[in-house]
Amino acid sequence: MTLHIASWYRLLTTVALFSFLSATIPLPTFAAQPVNKTPSVTVKYADLNLNTDAGTRELLDRLSKAADRVCHKVRWNSVLDDYGFYRCYRRTLAAAVDKVHHSQLSALFAAAYRKSAY
Repeated sequence: MTLHIASWYRLLTTVALFSFLSATIPLPTFAAQPVNKTPSVTVKYADLNLNTDAGTRELLDRLSKAADRVCHKVRWNSVLDDYGFYRCYRRTLAAAVDKVHHSQLSALFAAAYRKSAY
């Protein structure tokens, strides 16, 4: 019977110690922050007719300005040099064009921004 009481006290001591430690040790601050803090911009284009050259050019212009804004936010939040900014811009714009998935827009993008090593 004494063996049973000793294990009970050991369990009680362990629980008390754990409670004390969990109350005094703060959680890391990143635990409450969102995982993905990448800036983003929504581009609306429902008002454009993508079957016309003017509509496609306007959409590419809007996507280009949005990519510029996103990469400027990234630049201010980190240390991006001009080369890093340009790579961010090109990759963001290419991803946006791919996401729209419109052949005329993709062709315009390819002509305007020739494929390079970026």
